[in-house]
Amino acid sequence: MLTEFPPFQPKRFLRSGHAQTLGAFFLRGRRSPYQATKHVVQLDDGDRLVIHDDQPDSWITGDRIAILLHGLCGCHSAPYVVRCADKLQRQGIRTIRVDMRGFGDSTYLSRSHLHGGCWFDASAVVDYVHQMSPLSKLSLVGFSIGGNIILKMLGLWGEDHHPNVDSAVAVCPPIDLVHCAWNIRQLGNRIYENYFVKKMSKQLMMRRRKVADLVDNGVNPLPSRLIHFDDQFTAPCWGYRGAMDYYEDASSTTHLGNVAVRTIILTAQDDPVVPIKMFESTPLSSAIDVVAPRHGGHLGFLSRAHNDPDRHWMDWRICQWITGIESKSDPIGDNRPMSSSSLRGPHHSSHRDRVVTPNGRPR
Repeated sequence: MLTEFPPFQPKRFLRSGHAQTLGAFFLRGRRSPYQATKHVVQLDDGDRLVIHDDQPDSWITGDRIAILLHGLCGCHSAPYVVRCADKLQRQGIRTIRVDMRGFGDSTYLSRSHLHGGCWFDASAVVDYVHQMSPLSKLSLVGFSIGGNIILKMLGLWGEDHHPNVDSAVAVCPPIDLVHCAWNIRQLGNRIYENYFVKKMSKQLMMRRRKVADLVDNGVNPLPSRLIHFDDQFTAPCWGYRGAMDYYEDASSTTHLGNVAVRTIILTAQDDPVVPIKMFESTPLSSAIDVVAPRHGGHLGFLSRAHNDPDRHWMDWRICQWITGIESKSDPIGDNRPMSSSSLRGPHHSSHRDRVVTPNGRPR
């Protein structure tokens, strides 16, 4: 439950946002053997993607299912996805790990490419999973760009959301892609831009050789900067005029005031990829709570606390929130630490110190 979230205390020597981000990349944690069942999901535009279904022995028809969406250049086997799925399964929750277009087992199956705001793909997965188990309540978990996709879908759904979707977690979501594109070009953050562009370029070159009828405008050589890659390749392939047109349409920012599903945005004030200022100036619905420890980096949150079985604080908070949803008490009721309204409205300097913290006290 949100009211019981313990404060995040960064692991020693990993106090900065860069240290947390890179530390989590190398300290990947426990990996479970792959035992999932693969399903192919047909998408509305005729494309396809793969999902990985892990069903615990204790799970029975009608029990909860969690759907997990990876971040940019991730897949079902990304360490953060594997760890969270494993923890949820140990709590008896069935998990669906999604390989978005062009990644994981969708690499050579999908004809198109990952779109930073492709909420329609997430919606297709929700419908598919609902058909698999019509009585099950569904929790959505999105990491980084996957979090933005989930938030945009929930915002567009508004009050008319899927009746079985009752909770969501968005971890370090880049809700304003224009702002993030500017931020990642800054000198101290180019290590992340270089990583994303090199991995996306390598992935595209492999797909060009092996995917028949790949959606491709043939740009060559591939750009070395992320905004140029999106401007010259991603945007044209999706029918946008350019990167800015794509970023503005894909961002979830303008839709967050309409979210009606109970949602937590978990981010860090020192995230080098997703600036905290985006959340301070964005109107949020009363269904959303923002939990933003001072430290944690991007998908980091390596903790020195001893209350959890391991040091991956992020994983345990996701598991804690989803398993607690079944409780009779309202997890975002009157006793929540601070309403997301504290982050709404015009940005003032005083808001900078009022970002929600896990122990509920403004900084």
